[in-house]
Amino acid sequence: MALLINVKKPSSWSSRIQHPTKAEQKNTWDELGSNPDFQHPKIEFLQIQSDIKFRFATTLVTSRMVNPSSTAKEAKFEVTLPDEAFISDFVMEIGGRLYPGEINEKEVAKKKYDTAKKKGQSAGHVSQKPRAANRFSVDVNVGAQEKVTFNLTYQELLHRSQGTYEHVIYIDPGQIVPELRIDVSILESRDITNVMVPPLRNDLLMTESLKGRNSLALIERPTQKSARITYFPSEADQRAKSDQGISGLFVVEYDIEREADAGDVMVVNGYFVHFFAPSDMDPIPKDALFILDVSGSMSGKKIAQVKDAMIKILDELQVGDRFNIMEFSSRVTYWRPGTVVTVDRQTIRAAKSYVRKINSGGMTNINDAMLQGIDFLNGLSNKENRSQIVLFLTDGQPSAGDTNIGRILSNVKSRNDKDVPVYSLAFGAGANYEFVKKVAVQNDGVSRRIFEDSDAALQISGFYDEISAASLKNVTFKYLEDGGSGVSNLTNSRFNSYLSGGELVVAGKMDDNTLQLFDLKVQGLGAKGSIELALTSDLQQPPIPDLTKQADYQKITEKIWAFLTIKELLEKSIGSTDSAEKESLKQEALDLSLKYKFVTPLTSMVVTKPEERDVGDLEDTEDAALLGGNKGPSPPPRTYPSVSRNRAPSGGRGGSGGRGGGGGGGSYSGGGGGDPHFMIRMRGMELPVCFDVRAEPGSVMRLLQDKNTGLTVNAGIIPSFVTGRYGEQRTYIGEIVMILADQVITRITPDRILINGAEISWKDENPFTLNNVTYTVKYWSKRFKILQVAFGDDIRLLVKSRHADINMAVNYLNIYIDKEDGLSKNSEGIIGEFIHDKIALRHVRVNQKGQVVGSLRVIDKSQKVKVKANVRTVLKARNNTITGEPEMCWNAHKSVTGLLQKDTKEYFIKDILLQ
Repeated sequence: MALLINVKKPSSWSSRIQHPTKAEQKNTWDELGSNPDFQHPKIEFLQIQSDIKFRFATTLVTSRMVNPSSTAKEAKFEVTLPDEAFISDFVMEIGGRLYPGEINEKEVAKKKYDTAKKKGQSAGHVSQKPRAANRFSVDVNVGAQEKVTFNLTYQELLHRSQGTYEHVIYIDPGQIVPELRIDVSILESRDITNVMVPPLRNDLLMTESLKGRNSLALIERPTQKSARITYFPSEADQRAKSDQGISGLFVVEYDIEREADAGDVMVVNGYFVHFFAPSDMDPIPKDALFILDVSGSMSGKKIAQVKDAMIKILDELQVGDRFNIMEFSSRVTYWRPGTVVTVDRQTIRAAKSYVRKINSGGMTNINDAMLQGIDFLNGLSNKENRSQIVLFLTDGQPSAGDTNIGRILSNVKSRNDKDVPVYSLAFGAGANYEFVKKVAVQNDGVSRRIFEDSDAALQISGFYDEISAASLKNVTFKYLEDGGSGVSNLTNSRFNSYLSGGELVVAGKMDDNTLQLFDLKVQGLGAKGSIELALTSDLQQPPIPDLTKQADYQKITEKIWAFLTIKELLEKSIGSTDSAEKESLKQEALDLSLKYKFVTPLTSMVVTKPEERDVGDLEDTEDAALLGGNKGPSPPPRTYPSVSRNRAPSGGRGGSGGRGGGGGGGSYSGGGGGDPHFMIRMRGMELPVCFDVRAEPGSVMRLLQDKNTGLTVNAGIIPSFVTGRYGEQRTYIGEIVMILADQVITRITPDRILINGAEISWKDENPFTLNNVTYTVKYWSKRFKILQVAFGDDIRLLVKSRHADINMAVNYLNIYIDKEDGLSKNSEGIIGEFIHDKIALRHVRVNQKGQVVGSLRVIDKSQKVKVKANVRTVLKARNNTITGEPEMCWNAHKSVTGLLQKDTKEYFIKDILLQ
């Protein structure tokens, strides 16, 4: 993840520093540095969390930035992702509110962003940069003196190469960050044999592993199948690297236990994923043809680097292999015409001597070179079932012979009737990478862009190492052939080869989800002939790992299937020569991208801060009278925040969240805390309802009781050392107890979390699950943290632990019901009873004091009472129970009796553990 901040200079910048004297220049720069209007936005914290389960990695990047200026500024985040990753979520928080990203077709998303930006709103737009397939950009227009929290989630299926899975995070904030942290957790299907974190790599293009280990990275092994890695450099650690902080690749390398078997199959909810990576298989002898562009454009440094790469590759050829070298420009030249040379010391020495004498010059005749190369391999006798490969490298466009790219592709594909894989390299910025990739896709190969840098030779030889070690060829996967049922929606299940140290992955859907056994076969040709490996797997679902949420686990195989399918559709679309087929493949990939919420080359994501609604825009809503109506003097124009209803806090500092929306009555979220005060969001109302409940120190409140689900939530009240405006002692929530049908008892204080008597730490951000209750701690800041407690998929509560400052002098808790779909209409308690109430705002006016007042009409739907009460209310700002930010609400401070079903005394109980 690369985080690059690019701040546009104010228009007055250039005029202020034009032709100054040295003294004036110093004073000017001092003035600029101390003036907030000329300060760059600052990153307050940057946290990266990666969760790897069965090779599928989900990475959340959270960064909060503040703009100290009195004018809006644009900051550019450039996020470097692994080539194979898809962005899956983007949330921007502005002013304490969360604004989730919306995935659209690429052009639709771009138009939405441009519209928002013209209006001066904060907006973020994520789209794939066309010139670097592994980089995404997010442009954020930061309002004056605003804080923006940026949450980006991306997912990838880790690629195994040369016996190792590599999870790469690229980080470059461009400054010292007060809070910089990376957390990686791994859970695998087999024992993890080794985990290593090498030192930071300062060169993105470097492919050679560094020796040693990262001394600041802590590796823990909770079980044989899991690992945790933490990287938490202090400001001093960052400054020791550079005045601009840390920059480089943070890499986690690992592998799992291997055997010469058919691999692992994972089946969840009817979707399966099969991982195949057998060990201890002899390499298949190969015939390799190296087709090298030596045209005039390759002169100088490029040709020298290609020579260096070929010397390294020649050293890697194995005894028993055969090879030849072709160089082409305007014409084609072989090292040894008409034959392949068997590897031994003498032939390698001779080949190196030939390579060192290669010179560049002439035009680029790609068509003749490729066709002659294919004919050369087709003409070889292959009684030994050798593996045949072509390594093709070019740095430019075809400029001699047939230069029509479409015809060249067609010629090569039709001539390659033996399906020899063509591995293609595009060297430098001038190479036609689209053409090079199509050559590879259409001919069972892989393409790679080689960057013009000091390590280009290493890039080329490293690529050859990846693709050269075939231990199986013509590999076919077959599923459920013996059970009378079958599979559908299979990803690619036929492969030209299996490369030692790599992994083949197949996913699909079972036609019969009730099967108890899953059988499969893998067939192929090895060094000693035909091979068949079989596996029969018991489909009884294994226990969900402790670190995994049930909802995530239930979707993991389907998500991997969708990820692989989209990748394959995009590859097929690139390789297709039929325009109708190409559009059909793209449309199918687009539909899946939108369904599974992936940012792919066909989609983008936009987040727009909703327009600040001034009073005149509310005429058609329940809050229409905010204009003042026809009664009383008009209040001064104000803007009121809209309610974010579709996103719970996730990483960074979060908004109030809330679920549901629309009409029909009933609350869709609510919470309490502070004095304590409560804030309830009702369906059909633009702003929440808020009220206070007076409580004595040592008393216990019943917040929620649902006998249908067996869930009870109680709150213990503690005193503070500060007093209110009238001299009364302030009280706060000091303990919260959640009881689920005697199965799980959770006691929460600002310092401790006890689950059935066992303690988990507020510092432990790894999810913990017990009896379908999942606990997740989310780090917010040094002063407070959020505990999310999820009861299955339909009930979710948030508890904020707030540590004392001078204004409150006591540590306390706030609670918020973030999702209540699973609670019944029989719920009771101060928060619970609002689930079956409907509240309508009526008779809004401005009183003689200039206050906006109204009446809350309370209707009890469960009792079918038309009107339960009319409660007077006043519009005022109260602190949000989770974010702590001021939020406008309809306050019923002195009229709680009519708002609640019972007298407030009936909501207090004797024992905090009472159900």
